[in-house]
Amino acid sequence: MCEDKYFLDEADELIFTNVNLVMADGILTDMRLRVENGVLTALEADEPGTLPANGEKVQIVDCGGLYLAPGFVDQHCHGGAGGRFMTVPRTSTAYHLCHGTTSVMATFSNCPTVADMCNGISAIADFYFSDDPLAAAVAGIHMEGPFINPRFGSRREWSIAPDVERALEFQRLARGMRSIWSVAPELPGCLEVCRALRTSGEKYLPRFLVGHSAASYEEIMALLPLGLAAATHCTNATGRSIEPTRFGGTREFGVDEAVWLTDAISAEVIPDYYGVHVRPQMLQLILKIKGDEGVIIITDCTFSAGAVPDSIPAEFNTDQLDVSFNNKGGLSGSQLTMDRAAANMRRHTGASLVSIFRMAALNPARFIGIDDTVGSIEVGKRANLVLVDEDLNLHGVWLDGRAVKRSGGCM
Repeated sequence: MCEDKYFLDEADELIFTNVNLVMADGILTDMRLRVENGVLTALEADEPGTLPANGEKVQIVDCGGLYLAPGFVDQHCHGGAGGRFMTVPRTSTAYHLCHGTTSVMATFSNCPTVADMCNGISAIADFYFSDDPLAAAVAGIHMEGPFINPRFGSRREWSIAPDVERALEFQRLARGMRSIWSVAPELPGCLEVCRALRTSGEKYLPRFLVGHSAASYEEIMALLPLGLAAATHCTNATGRSIEPTRFGGTREFGVDEAVWLTDAISAEVIPDYYGVHVRPQMLQLILKIKGDEGVIIITDCTFSAGAVPDSIPAEFNTDQLDVSFNNKGGLSGSQLTMDRAAANMRRHTGASLVSIFRMAALNPARFIGIDDTVGSIEVGKRANLVLVDEDLNLHGVWLDGRAVKRSGGCM
């Protein structure tokens, strides 16, 4: 994790110069970006000889011709640096902030007991509502469970049946945070749970993902009016309502196919180095079908790597293996950070920098409902920024205009 001091000395005003700006629709050159009190305030012509002098209140940031882009938004991240958001939210936030994640949905995972689940939600809420400056990087909570199909996922044995009162209890523990919920629409009571969460009177309406599921097309479509608009780690922990398939093995229509067909549903993807979660050709296919407006890059980072199973191909270099395993040798999330996930996606698909940041910042911000303040470089938005090169190596991070200190093991 980072050192105890997470931010460098700050100035009231920042001016980024000698930079390529990654905008939502292209690369902007020969312009400079001005930040005042943590907010993007102006795009100006970068004319020689017109910069003010560096001073106590104004800091000139020479970007050396690199790319300044919106900070990463990770809507699916369980933890990092050996801990998880449900137990050590500050440690997890600091770790991912160092790697450019300036907005994260602290992600819940199933636990052995309901009491453990409640304590985990409360821990995230306590940090979110604290006056800790790092809490500004937490956008809300992603409830990946517990109302998911017990046939799918590494913690499936701790899934529980959809229950309205239990769901509302979890929502109360979140204390008004923005929330997104991964659910299995085929489970009895799931529709009622989603309707209750949407009509509970919370300021921010929860949004839903289909995940850990074998729902039919019709069951998924039934949740669209209630705010289902994404799929949890597409092609992972999904199945088909008809299994085994009929007529001698002809392919049935399952969750993944429903997501690919439906423009209103975005697809989360986990782009690890070797394509363990999603094969490189599958990433290419998903991107071809959905376009870069329908794909959301996530880490699904977990707090423990686990033992590497014997089934890993011998040609894999374990030093580059960025996935996690459970004690049965099955996949259990990743060891990714968003800068590495974005770089892997670019390497596997050839997507442009503009497309990468659409998938890794703007699209998740839109799904979460925070794109009015983050996700793109626009005047009036928060100065959550990353400085990268062509290969998405990270050279700087700013949270609300404050430069993040990235030494001490953050790289």
